[in-house]
Amino acid sequence: MDDLRKEILTDVLKCSFCGFCEWICPTLKVMKDRVYGARGRVNTIIILLKDGGRSKKGVDGIFSCLLCGACSTQCPAGIDIREDIRKFRHYILMRGLK
Repeated sequence: MDDLRKEILTDVLKCSFCGFCEWICPTLKVMKDRVYGARGRVNTIIILLKDGGRSKKGVDGIFSCLLCGACSTQCPAGIDIREDIRKFRHYILMRGLK
């Protein structure tokens, strides 16, 4: 499990929070709250994996992702956000954090 944590964290820490991923996210367009967009999800992942903090809303944001991959096509850092969210869901469920 620590390998998975490290793998996800290594990828999402490449994020510069530029926001290029946000305009295309369908759930952010509907929910109108950054926690439901790619950048908010990346931030949630970082906070939980790095600092151990979590919020119900942040976890809801992770599980509301459609895994469409649109955000990953816009990321200048080359982060595979969709795959990181998929792996992070697995991490959350295996750790009993949801």
